[in-house]
Amino acid sequence: MKAFIFSILVLLFFITSCNKNDVITEEIKQAPIIELDSETGIYTIKVGRELTIAPTYKYANNALYAWTVDGKLLSSESILKYTWNQEQHLYIKLRVDTPEGYAEEELKVEVLELTPPTISIIIPSKGLKVPQNTDYILSPDIQHDDLENFRIEWVRDGEIVGTEKAYTFHEKELGTYSITIRASNIDGETIRDFDVEVVETMPYSVRFPTPSYTQTSTDRYTFAGRPVYLRPLLEYFDYPQYQWQVNGKIMEAATDRVFKFTPTTPGEYFVAVTVTEKMPNTQPLSRNITRSNTSITTTVKVICEEKTEQERYRQATATSSGIWDKVYEFIPAPGQFINELSQNTGFIGNETTPQQAIEYATKRLNKKAHVSLGSFGGYIIIGFDHSIAPSGREYDFAIQGNAFNSSSGGSNEPGIVWVMQDINGNGQPDDEWYELKGSETGIDDILGNGNLRTWYELKGSETGIDGTIQDYEVTYYRPAPRAHTPWVDSEGNSGSVDMNAYHGQEYYYPNWIKEDSYTLYGTRLTPRNNQDPVTGYWANNAYEWGYVDNMGSDNLVGGNVIDGSGQRNGFKIANAIYHDGTPVKLQYIDFIKVQCGVLSKSGWLGEISTEVFSFEDLSITNNQ
Repeated sequence: MKAFIFSILVLLFFITSCNKNDVITEEIKQAPIIELDSETGIYTIKVGRELTIAPTYKYANNALYAWTVDGKLLSSESILKYTWNQEQHLYIKLRVDTPEGYAEEELKVEVLELTPPTISIIIPSKGLKVPQNTDYILSPDIQHDDLENFRIEWVRDGEIVGTEKAYTFHEKELGTYSITIRASNIDGETIRDFDVEVVETMPYSVRFPTPSYTQTSTDRYTFAGRPVYLRPLLEYFDYPQYQWQVNGKIMEAATDRVFKFTPTTPGEYFVAVTVTEKMPNTQPLSRNITRSNTSITTTVKVICEEKTEQERYRQATATSSGIWDKVYEFIPAPGQFINELSQNTGFIGNETTPQQAIEYATKRLNKKAHVSLGSFGGYIIIGFDHSIAPSGREYDFAIQGNAFNSSSGGSNEPGIVWVMQDINGNGQPDDEWYELKGSETGIDDILGNGNLRTWYELKGSETGIDGTIQDYEVTYYRPAPRAHTPWVDSEGNSGSVDMNAYHGQEYYYPNWIKEDSYTLYGTRLTPRNNQDPVTGYWANNAYEWGYVDNMGSDNLVGGNVIDGSGQRNGFKIANAIYHDGTPVKLQYIDFIKVQCGVLSKSGWLGEISTEVFSFEDLSITNNQ
């Protein structure tokens, strides 16, 4: 063994000696090689945390290193260690120089914001009230609960009472109890405080609606011989019974929620409804409360005008415009295009009042740029400088959207159309709205109590179709920043308008809605969106006719079939109907409201949201 080792040493000496004298070979010269420690060359790090990038180098003896961003040196070490204090995406160039040459690599760093949990919980506008001796499950929507070290604590009056995502509140003593939710993950902690009021009975409420969100008066206007349909809004009633009075006289036959009142002569009429919570004797008392008959009465004034319908007509003149004249109200539902500060959507950040929202919508429509109505119930109200009368042609007026069809289904986001006459002559849309019937419109007293669940709109192709819901209500709740917007509906369902990666504004909830929740009312159509199981593409399929932003049979000529630009639908005033589906037979209209008619979302495309660009009187523009 020793002899063998000695022989090896002699051989190595010989080789080394030869190399030193350049007799056998020369040392190979090679430029450096960089191998990043990320296959994609993309690195992600959170704000305030140190990022370490440690490449592997070959042929890098006596190398010089330079990590630069836009020519600015970050580091001259072989391993980069750096901390960024604000969210950003940047490209870093790494250069390695040796006497034999150099190598370069470009890599991307995404500095992401910290994402501690966000907590969204539905708290009614009047506070969260729970009957005594009742189990009430609190189940907030918590985002970023999939990050490391997530935990949650429920604290009631200073004591930890739960560590699961849902907590069951139960209390027999009346009073107000403080609840705190503490949720944390690797990025930080979020705390949400609220009160629960334990009550003996729920605070029943009965009121009549105003014509729109920003209106305050509940007065109703009509002409002699034209009915108004009165329907109160209820809170907390489970088993309501109705009694109606007109000027103090009980209407014995009127026991339904909707009351049809037809004044025959001009004047003021006071119509009262008494709603009684009358639990059936056969209904078990699951809430451990006593059976009682709570009654609440509220009154609405109905004004029958002295003027006739024809006397209120505003004749078009030679100078009248065929295009809309004024935006009166813009109240969208939450949506991905609401509040977004971009050239595409046109928001600039100062839209914090209803008037500023109107100014925003006015500027957009003046440019024929889209105004998004957000999710279900979002609406815009416009008027013309004259009354629009039936033209005698196929359609009387048109509304521009951006729908299109394609082999995969296309993009159709139907908006329901409502029309109004200026009955009281004050130039404001505070009178009676009549829906234009569409293909999804129908009527069906499913419950047999006069609460019409599916109904008629300006007639559309969904008339008589199962699944269309009349008098539908959705309440949206202000979320935490960068969180989904929760909602509950009148059918007992709940969900959210989801934030997505393409629209990163802090809130999808309109900045000019100051309340922490708001409710939108209207007709809900059955969604027609679906996802292709093979391609994964989403399609928002068209409805037959009667809706804005929809490639139905009422689609007018023109428009780009690829992206929907310039697409228009035509509408007939003759399709206006009453609440019970019978025709109104209007001689003209003064105001138009378009309202998103679907509550649904199409995956990464986001919520279905009607978009409008313009309104025109076809009797003047003759653009059919």
